[in-house]
Amino acid sequence: MNTCNSINSLALGKLLKKYKLTPKNKQKIILLAQRKTATWSALHRQARKLEFQQTVTQQQQQQQ
Repeated sequence: MNTCNSINSLALGKLLKKYKLTPKNKQKIILLAQRKTATWSALHRQARKLEFQQTVTQQQQQQQ
């Protein structure tokens, strides 16, 4: 997994640990963080969205 070369890489690591994401979704967050227009609120919002989508798909798989 690529690391983000930014001053706030420790904060990004904390964000990734806070949410239970798959490695693929963690990579999406890292790519979003590397954009110049990325904000912390946008990163948290996207992480929550991906985490919710994961739980929905897991629940659907368990019901089948």
